Amino acid sequence: MRPMPGMVGLISSNTKEKKKTTPVKQPEMKRTRRDRGELEDIMFKLFERQPNWALKQLVQETDQPAQFLKEILNELCVYNKRGSNQGTYELKPEYKKSVDDTAAE
Repeated sequence: MRPMPGMVGLISSNTKEKKKTTPVKQPEMKRTRRDRGELEDIMFKLFERQPNWALKQLVQETDQPAQFLKEILNELCVYNKRGSNQGTYELKPEYKKSVDDTAAE
């Protein structure tokens, strides 16, 4: 098959575009788990500062593995699936009261 006269320039430019390399991301440093009780204290302090947190924010603040944080968040928090705070965690009501009580003392 012979290329058509107008198509010769298009074929060579397409092969150049395909050869572009994607930037390589550097692997993140592995995070080490803290003691469970120590992490719970940190979580309560964070929720005193702000009532709702996204998982990404908590990972950045605590520098803990996301899966480990999820385990603790499932015990301490409620995940908001709908509403204005969609995709965030907030403390369960029984923990909110204890935080308010300690702040009042």
